[in-house]
Amino acid sequence: MTCIVIDDERIAREGLSEFIKEFDFLENRGSFSNAHQAMEKLKSETIDLIFLDIQMPFLNGLEFAKMITDKPSMIVFATAYSEYALKGYKVNAVDYLLKPIFFEDFKASVFKAKKMYDLMFHQENTVKPLFFKENGVFFKVIPTQILYVKSMQNYAEIHLENHKRIIVHHTLKSILDQLPQEDFLQIHKSYIVNTKYITHIDGNTLYLNEISLPIARNRKEAILGIFLPR
Repeated sequence: MTCIVIDDERIAREGLSEFIKEFDFLENRGSFSNAHQAMEKLKSETIDLIFLDIQMPFLNGLEFAKMITDKPSMIVFATAYSEYALKGYKVNAVDYLLKPIFFEDFKASVFKAKKMYDLMFHQENTVKPLFFKENGVFFKVIPTQILYVKSMQNYAEIHLENHKRIIVHHTLKSILDQLPQEDFLQIHKSYIVNTKYITHIDGNTLYLNEISLPIARNRKEAILGIFLPR
């Protein structure tokens, strides 16, 4: 699970970051001293779990949690103020840690979040992985990790949600044939997208958050059909 830490106290951020290192299924994608910085992170990347302080300057943790209800992120509050516990659960927090935070309590919260994550993404975990060769090395790719694929004649760039890319000796069609048809759509002669990551469409341009991709005129109607009610 990808995670971030948001706390205006440096010692608290460093302490939680050290705890995170103890779990091989957690990947720390950043540590932020205020919620505004973290908001920018969420605009460009999907984060599964947020360790969030409540009492912070400019924008407190509860306000921040209410602002990201459209995101799939789970929240574990970490604060010195027990009176916020009830309000924390009202914004669907996974758990509530009271400072000073001890490792065993942190561990319990992490496994609680992991259990919820596994339940939410059980279907994704059953998806057959694909293997693509780049420079003689085979890389395992889970289809749900793919944002989009760009054609480069007899080669293709596979762009993943972790900002990595793999260049493979495949045509766009050969890759599309291997991907789940219900999740992937060719929007242009040079592009395939994972429809789960589409955020909006403006004219003949499709967006995956900050990433913009062109839409072919003859494919726009099919793409709009994903968004329009049936």
